[in-house]
Amino acid sequence: MAQPLSDNVRLVLGPPILGAALNWFLYGILMMQYFTYLNHANRDKTRLRAVVHFLFLLDTAQTFLVMVDIFSWYVHNFGNYEALFQFSVSPVDGPLLDSIIMVTVQLVYCWRLWVLGGWKILPAVAATLALVSCISGMFIGLIDQIEGHQPPHASPVEVLWLFASAITDILIACSMGYLRPRCLKVLKYRREIVTRTTMVMVKRVLILMLETNALTAALAIALVTVEFLVVSLHGTRLYIVFGYTIGKMYSNSFMVLLNQRTSYNTHSEVNEKLSTLNFKNRGNGRGLSCQNQRAGLRNLVPMAQQPGASGRDTLQGSPIDSIPHAGQHG
Repeated sequence: MAQPLSDNVRLVLGPPILGAALNWFLYGILMMQYFTYLNHANRDKTRLRAVVHFLFLLDTAQTFLVMVDIFSWYVHNFGNYEALFQFSVSPVDGPLLDSIIMVTVQLVYCWRLWVLGGWKILPAVAATLALVSCISGMFIGLIDQIEGHQPPHASPVEVLWLFASAITDILIACSMGYLRPRCLKVLKYRREIVTRTTMVMVKRVLILMLETNALTAALAIALVTVEFLVVSLHGTRLYIVFGYTIGKMYSNSFMVLLNQRTSYNTHSEVNEKLSTLNFKNRGNGRGLSCQNQRAGLRNLVPMAQQPGASGRDTLQGSPIDSIPHAGQHG
């Protein structure tokens, strides 16, 4: 005898399929960004390259585990409505892997706050919240995997996981918004090494940092909201859509920031040629070398190793050694 279906069956059957489709879609974008990064990663620090490879490995594992869930629910248990509320391996590819991906990206952002702003307390607070979020998410994933079925309501630890992550992203986004005018102010004091083009580039980088953190914070808050909505709509699986995509959003946002340097390098090479022609035509020393135009941005995006004396400078970063911390200027 066929099992009776609930009134909200569409909210049970639909979200896993939609979440899996979005997960694969975002994985395709991430793969494109990953190979784009590999083409320009030779100058980056080993630790940064390791972070990128680690994130891509986790996202790849998560994507294939999502398909294990889909086959378990819709193929191996076809026609078994109650099996849809069993977790399969979704606690692993959901809270467990999501929390590790999220904390990895957030710790890199905290490091950026420490470097750009010269702060210690704020990055430490943000990093602590990120670690609390990670531990909570891993705990939820392990407990749900052991229990094996969907609980009737969101647990306090689950709420802590998502709210701590959202607060971390909000702190980082607000800090980037605070640092943006101060970084530009620092560059204005150093007019001998920057140009208007560099100022525009720095502004774009900081705005991109702010926007990506605001986006991930909004997703975390949306997931918390959906978790509470499930309480009023008992027996739905709306949360899976966000659970399957939030980790990919963090990884893609992080890779966007890294790959933006490629377009900046191309733009700077054009400026180098124009500046050389300008210097030759005017002959009065007003043409600026590309190295000086890029110095400000390299110091604000310290992501790569310092090239040797014979190496060619790019916008892929160098330590902050000539521009003071933006957080130290009023």
